[in-house]
Amino acid sequence: MGRLSNLRWKRILLLGGAGSVLGVVTLVGVGYALTDVPEPSDSATATATRILYSDNSELGRVGTENRIPVSIDAVPEHVQLAVLAAEDRGFYTEPGISPKGIARALLTNVRGGGEVQQGGSTITQQYAKNAFLTSERTYTRKVKEVFIALKMTRTVEKSQILEDYLNTIYFGRQASGIQVATKAYFGGDVKQLSVAQGAVLAAVIRSPARLDPTKHPEDALNRWNYVLDGMVEKGWLSPEERAAQKYPNVLAPGEGPRNNDLSGPKGHVITAVLDELSENGYPEDRLSAGGLTVQTTIRKGAQEAAVKAVQDVTGDDPGDEGLQGALVSVRPGTGEVWAYYGGATGTGFDFANQGVGRQPGSSFKPYVLAAALEQGISLRTRLDGNNGKDFPGLEKPIENFGDDSFGRVDLVEATQKSINTAYYELGLEVGPAKVAELAHAAGIPDSVPLQSSDGVTNGSISLGGYEVHVLDQAVGFATFANKGVPVEPFMVKNVKRGDEVLYAAEIRRGEPAFSEDVAADATFAMQAVVEQGTGRGARLDGGREAAGKTGTSSDNRDAWFVGFTPQLSTAVWLGYATPKTIRLDGVEVTGGGFSSRIWKAYMDPALEGQEELEFPDRADVGERGGFGDSEQAPVPRPRRSREAPVAPSAEPSPSVEPEPSVEPEPSVEPDPEPTEEPAPEPTSLGSPAAEPGPSPTG
Repeated sequence: MGRLSNLRWKRILLLGGAGSVLGVVTLVGVGYALTDVPEPSDSATATATRILYSDNSELGRVGTENRIPVSIDAVPEHVQLAVLAAEDRGFYTEPGISPKGIARALLTNVRGGGEVQQGGSTITQQYAKNAFLTSERTYTRKVKEVFIALKMTRTVEKSQILEDYLNTIYFGRQASGIQVATKAYFGGDVKQLSVAQGAVLAAVIRSPARLDPTKHPEDALNRWNYVLDGMVEKGWLSPEERAAQKYPNVLAPGEGPRNNDLSGPKGHVITAVLDELSENGYPEDRLSAGGLTVQTTIRKGAQEAAVKAVQDVTGDDPGDEGLQGALVSVRPGTGEVWAYYGGATGTGFDFANQGVGRQPGSSFKPYVLAAALEQGISLRTRLDGNNGKDFPGLEKPIENFGDDSFGRVDLVEATQKSINTAYYELGLEVGPAKVAELAHAAGIPDSVPLQSSDGVTNGSISLGGYEVHVLDQAVGFATFANKGVPVEPFMVKNVKRGDEVLYAAEIRRGEPAFSEDVAADATFAMQAVVEQGTGRGARLDGGREAAGKTGTSSDNRDAWFVGFTPQLSTAVWLGYATPKTIRLDGVEVTGGGFSSRIWKAYMDPALEGQEELEFPDRADVGERGGFGDSEQAPVPRPRRSREAPVAPSAEPSPSVEPEPSVEPEPSVEPDPEPTEEPAPEPTSLGSPAAEPGPSPTG
């Protein structure tokens, strides 16, 4: 009886399984029969995508005149094969789709919660999507894509599909189609592409923003090797030919013929917008297809004020030899970027957020202060501010600017006057690794290594010995303004096609980096910097409250001012592409001089019409904790009359970071006095000159 039952169930399962398979086959057959290959959509021939300011006025465009069709015969065979090695090695043998790829993508999507994250697309599917369908990530569109690809394989020659694909696929740099891409990356004609050059273009297709050779050389090189190794694997390139290949020189963005005007400061904004959308799963090819609008968080008036404030000091010369400046302004609490200036031309180096960054000097000290306050070390704690102090592990003593000694100082005075000896001791007491940990929590990305090459964070972090970006500092100081809560910065509000919203940004708040009371006390100390200390040049019109910190790297090679009001955090940097001492009007530049004045020149108009808010009162955390002596009573909050601006004081209150013997060397904080800016000590730093050039191996 049991055996008969088992046989009955086996028959039922067999018949049910056969019925299910037959049902699926029937559905596929019906879907295939009902699918026609449509005419290419308008997006396949490209219109412009408009990039807008926050008020919907136009900032710039991408995707204009970005295709120059060529015949398949004009594309060297080795270039065609490189593209196949990168994107679809079974192009000539598979029926327009890859069952294995689809199954793998389906599994990934199911594990990802059901959303379409991976396409498993062949070249035929990619062309079907680009030419005939939208780029929405839905299963319905994916099914249509498969049916169109299957039918195209039966009705269109493979060589024609490949030709159409090569003329429409997006290669980055606002270049769609292989002819325009050749001009953008190599400046020549597609007929002249070598094997190595063809592999470069094939390599960037997968992710143009993340595989651009000048921005991500290591990733680009790895993908290039993958393409060439694939050609060897398929027998399209001999091992000997493979061994002879060398990564070719690639033009920097903008050096080749341009399809869109990225030549001015707005170019860095547009590039940052494209990168941000790519990182959030909205690749550049969807924008390059055209017909879209991208509303940014950039405020037109603020952006214009940023360009004017910086260029009034640096000029508008985009050359590498001239003085460069960068400014980033972020809204605390939301992360919206109000203004972004990375250089005079958007086709050059982005000094706001490219490369390894620059040494921040004393503008990094607030993170040390916040870490100390978190550990119960109060503002009333007094430290030795005398010059020439020896510390374990250093061959040379720590010095203050001008060899000045200040005696016992509390943490407000140590911050106000940027006293190196006190801050170096404070950092050692707190623990350099704890300072790095808090800075990362406050918004310095984990990808920015606040440590030496041996993986150890040493005491030089207290004096700004590790490189950061201008964007990093604007975000980190916004955390102080936002009561200790970091918010991820963003530049794109939404992407629309007509009234349809295709993408909308979300505010991404992190876990508190430190408490509200710590933020209040650290802000109190930074107010003293602006009111009475090294940042007096940053005092805002009308007595509007501001807090901030100056920073100058050794030998005056980088000059910073980073500051904030309750509703806006802004970082300013001055320096050269190849680091050297900054001199203007015959004097050496510091963060307390020109940089603080740029900050003020931007902030006054950027905040026009904004409510004049006050910072929270000093909290006096850690009254019983800390080290040193704490007998000094709290100092009242510095406030000024709102009736009129106060002229900068002539009282000197300089301070510098010296040169310890451990690496990386810390930076210096010279006198901020606008009329006389003395020279400090030397140090090392990262710079765009140390960044890879056009070649990933450069």
